[in-house]
Amino acid sequence: MPNIPSDFCTATTIRRGSTDYLSFGGCNYLGLAHHPQILEAVRKSVSLYGLSSSASRETTGNARPHAELEAQLTAFCDHQAGLLVPDGYTANLAAMQGLEALGITHALIDTRAHASLKDAATLAGMDFHLYDHLDADHARSILHALPAPAAILTDSVFTTDGDLAPVHALNNALRDGDWLVLDDCHGFAVLGNHGKGTPDELNLQSDQLIVTTTLAKGLGCAGGIVMGASTPVESARNHSIAYRCTTPAAPPLVAAGLEALRLLQADDQLHPRLRSNITHVREILRSFDLPAHDLHTSIFAFTIGDESNMKRIENRLLASKIILPLMEYPNGPAPLYFRLAVNAAHTLDQLEHLRTGLEATIGEKIDTKAEAST
Repeated sequence: MPNIPSDFCTATTIRRGSTDYLSFGGCNYLGLAHHPQILEAVRKSVSLYGLSSSASRETTGNARPHAELEAQLTAFCDHQAGLLVPDGYTANLAAMQGLEALGITHALIDTRAHASLKDAATLAGMDFHLYDHLDADHARSILHALPAPAAILTDSVFTTDGDLAPVHALNNALRDGDWLVLDDCHGFAVLGNHGKGTPDELNLQSDQLIVTTTLAKGLGCAGGIVMGASTPVESARNHSIAYRCTTPAAPPLVAAGLEALRLLQADDQLHPRLRSNITHVREILRSFDLPAHDLHTSIFAFTIGDESNMKRIENRLLASKIILPLMEYPNGPAPLYFRLAVNAAHTLDQLEHLRTGLEATIGEKIDTKAEAST
């Protein structure tokens, strides 16, 4: 996508100079990054805590909001224990460093899992092995050939196309002592009852489950968390250098997380709006014979012909003041693909503007057939 620096943005638009663009990029799935009550929580917290706690949580940097958000997120998501860390990347690393301290030396990872999971296993000193994307049978066969205990690592919702991992089959593949680590960065606050996440959405309950997530996407603030059984979470708290030697997210942004979590639990309209928008986008894409999943995830991915054709479409949409990102993000469904993200703040008029823009660009008879994102 052509570089469009942001002079001003809302949950659904980006302004460059005097031009407003309708945006279907990013991950602000509930629009909470721009919610006025959350912004007010930041302003109030700045006057109390300043911009940084300036030290590790294990020294003098554990402000009241850090402890409160850690406890409230853990209780909200129905886990035994939780550990608040600076971001989602650090959450994966802290989780794996905690498992390494418990004697886990092998990690099994979906081939299209987020790169941070591979980094986390490597930096924790583990040997990692790859299984075919979404193939729980392949994962089982590899896992059972590894020394026990080991860990399976996967996105729960895949960042590039919104696919769901076969979490029950993966959990059923575990042996005694093994762990299933779900990176729920694109499921938390989107799926489940009031946004509790993928395990709640799919009714996965397991004593061998560890969930990591960012707070920057669904909650629209900053920070990350490791949640699950007490043993691996407390091992991360006690042994993870990524946690113990890192300054946490700024207290005002953590205060924003507390307010976002309160809204997430109190607002009965957030998720219905999001799901309605997801359904509407699905219908729009299918009206142009583009692939669109049947899931409740906010991400859609597709290709249309070759690279030159997709760049032409991107530029035509941009001329219609629509940003639909053309991505080369790692582990995507293709080397180059469109990634469309819809959020709860998009209005019906905005979604219909997307339809009009697509009609003007790909509504023409294109010689090259649209390809699915699988």
